[in-house]
Amino acid sequence: MNLAIILAAGKSQRLQGINKIFYQIREKPLIFYTILAFERNPLVHKIILVSRKKDFKRLFSLIKKYKFKKIATITKGGKERQDSAFNGLKAAERLEAKAGDLILFHNGANPLISQKEIKRVIETAKKYKTAVIGAVSKDTVKKVDKNKFVEKTIPRENIYLVQTPQVIEYKLAKMAFEKAFRDKFYGTDDVSLVERLGKKVKVVPGNSQNIKVTLLEDLNFVKFYIKK
Repeated sequence: MNLAIILAAGKSQRLQGINKIFYQIREKPLIFYTILAFERNPLVHKIILVSRKKDFKRLFSLIKKYKFKKIATITKGGKERQDSAFNGLKAAERLEAKAGDLILFHNGANPLISQKEIKRVIETAKKYKTAVIGAVSKDTVKKVDKNKFVEKTIPRENIYLVQTPQVIEYKLAKMAFEKAFRDKFYGTDDVSLVERLGKKVKVVPGNSQNIKVTLLEDLNFVKFYIKK
């Protein structure tokens, strides 16, 4: 069983009061497009939504209106994104996830993920137990010191800007998140918790279109691609 955990509990602090997951694009909320990507993919069997409690009612209405069939539960988000992801993982346990199942962690504000990317990252995770979508950096990357002087230039062909979905085999994900919780460690993404266990993470090349909506200009970017 492959379960997608869609994380939609953020506060949209950099969007001037706009609740981005309900931002209207072609008369549908942004989260609709994110859910639809996983609803349509035959390799995804169940979806878990993680959101703020205050948004539950609107999400239940959305599920009913658009007849989404794969959403198994909605669970409350936590203080930080990692807490929300852990709550989603606990919901997967209640849905009887077991060793060998794959958990896909995906940002609710990443609506442009393609079917091809979902398929490739799942197939890769089946082989390696963990996989993440990433776009090759288009820009030159430089490491600087504390005074902002360049120390060295890093070859960009070895630099990937990681995105979501990030896929982890269920038992491994449980181990990684529980250890991080015990250690009070917060990573910048989901697979970094697996890296802490000394495990390797396989990167699946994606594309720069799969952005996370963070700023107002990101909403315009998403609107452009969805209208296309």
